[in-house]
Amino acid sequence: MNDSGRQETQGRQANQENRVASGGASSAQTMDMTHGQPQKLLILFAIPMILGGVFQLLYNTVDTIVVGRFVSEDALAAIGATSTSTLLINVLGNSFTNAITIIASQAEGAGLSKRIRQAMTHSVYMVTAVGVILGLVSFFGARPFMRFLGCDPSIIDLSVLYLHIVCGLTIFSLWYQGSAALLRGIGDSKTPLYFLIFSSVLNVVLDLVFVLALKQGVAGVGWATVISQAVSALICTVYMLKRYPRLRPQAGDWQVDLTMIRDLVHFALPMMIQESVLTMGMFVITAVINSFGKDTVAAYAIGSRVEALAAVAFSRLAFAFSVYTGQNFGARRYDRIKEGLKKGIPMVAGLAILSSVVVLAFAGPLASLFLSDSGSEALAQATDMIRMEAILYIALGIIYTLTSTLRGIGVVNITLLSGLFELISKIGCTLLLSPIIGTRGIWLAAPLGWVLGILPSLCWLLWWAKDPEKHSVKYHRVG
Repeated sequence: MNDSGRQETQGRQANQENRVASGGASSAQTMDMTHGQPQKLLILFAIPMILGGVFQLLYNTVDTIVVGRFVSEDALAAIGATSTSTLLINVLGNSFTNAITIIASQAEGAGLSKRIRQAMTHSVYMVTAVGVILGLVSFFGARPFMRFLGCDPSIIDLSVLYLHIVCGLTIFSLWYQGSAALLRGIGDSKTPLYFLIFSSVLNVVLDLVFVLALKQGVAGVGWATVISQAVSALICTVYMLKRYPRLRPQAGDWQVDLTMIRDLVHFALPMMIQESVLTMGMFVITAVINSFGKDTVAAYAIGSRVEALAAVAFSRLAFAFSVYTGQNFGARRYDRIKEGLKKGIPMVAGLAILSSVVVLAFAGPLASLFLSDSGSEALAQATDMIRMEAILYIALGIIYTLTSTLRGIGVVNITLLSGLFELISKIGCTLLLSPIIGTRGIWLAAPLGWVLGILPSLCWLLWWAKDPEKHSVKYHRVG
């Protein structure tokens, strides 16, 4: 073994000793993904994330059901019209929290505890700064955003109110996401689940209180979301520091480290650009959707919720690749990355096909969960959207897997290119087909975008796999 290999092995051993010294419970909670069967590790790590995704969708779905059934169709359309705006704010913030996962997972694989602690302290700085900036942009830009998107005048005030609350206070969502990102990076996907369940249950209770008891409508749904996120973020952070003494920052860890900031920005910026470009492209699509009227806007809101629910299992399994790849990349176990892909992609594809079969069989009943009027045009359009997207869930699963793998390696520029491929096809289909075949042209845009988005990521990984040792040198930022 060469000097570099010995140093990495010693680092991992020292890191393991730190875990044991800080308490057996801590070491039992985290998962070392550099050893063991890849399929088993990926599944065990993904299960809490799948459950977390279900509960996260639960409170998003309850918001939609409560508003659609107990407030009005206009209120449902108002929240649906904000989907692209809220998505933009979320992905901008999540780009920074995803960068935390990359740094933490690679440092965990390399056995660098100090770097993990620095990732935590600097994430506090980043989350605070990004949260304040995005909150101000959301508050002052909400109405111009909605006007730019051609929001129906009858619902624009409700849409702006919802954005002011949910996106204006996005710092609480980022606070939780940052804590969860660090925990997942070191191999703990269970703790974020516990607090996401807590947040989801609290959100449902507050939805019922604010909407049914206090009659607060759209504003009540917004406040229920923000309060549940804030409480969950606070408790999760306190518990994390108590549970993992090795993560507690030491005095020197709070000193600003320009290298750490550079690395966070290095990973976050391409992801932020990618997600921003995709979301800005969705502005074009949303504007087209809005031009078809309130029924189509409501249908899009329903269809998007069903897509997220259908994808929760295979998407979370795919997302597990970012931590699996990050830890093995940090440990320079390239053989395990390739083995994980060979054995993991069929699992993701199988879950995606199963989701397609279930959704195609029950598209109508799934859509009717959100609206009580069984004969409405919005319900018919939503059912159509759900069926058309479900056909190509397998492409969505594959693109999630490849993107997560690339992010674990730190190759975020290629994922940006994949995003551009996806965006161009989505906008092109929407603009070219919607005037000819109506809303079906819009619904076709997403699945065709998934197919084209696979190409750059797949080509890069095939090139990398030919000589991982040679092709990985420039991407190592730890060890």
